[in-house]
Amino acid sequence: MTASTRSTLGAALAISVLGLLVLAGTSHGAASPGTFHFTEPLVGTRDFTDTCLGPGATGTVTGTGTGDGRYTQNGPPTFAFHAHGTYTADFRIDFADGRSAVGTLLAHTSTSATNGSEVTSTEATQGSAMIYAPDGRPLGPVTVHAILHTAWRDLNDNHQPDPDEFTANVDQFRITC
Repeated sequence: MTASTRSTLGAALAISVLGLLVLAGTSHGAASPGTFHFTEPLVGTRDFTDTCLGPGATGTVTGTGTGDGRYTQNGPPTFAFHAHGTYTADFRIDFADGRSAVGTLLAHTSTSATNGSEVTSTEATQGSAMIYAPDGRPLGPVTVHAILHTAWRDLNDNHQPDPDEFTANVDQFRITC
């Protein structure tokens, strides 16, 4: 899974969890804890040719992502939200050159929001996969490490995510073969 995919997933998770909690409401000034769980299909095409996988490493990703965690929110008159959890992606990548990869990524996430207008998230991801030749022979392992920081700042206070309101930074991203 690429950094842009992880960024999109992290931002979508933060916004969707935040939206659900805002709609759920809390009593005046009370802290309200809870848990969350979701499962989603992973589908897409990604280009890994600029990594150690080399030419022909454009592939179709399929799999399942699962998120679990805990949150705490404070209600009116101020609003604050914090969530932490894990996201696990079990995946298969079928590359254009006939190779394939089967693996798992695990991300530890922490997301905070204030006053409903700023959401920040940090995610540390690590994972591994086995690369297989077109004939099914194992070619060797691949590992992935990344730290991702995302933010949504509702600059126009419309409580809707607009394209110019997102930032994402990836630190220490590396794929090793």
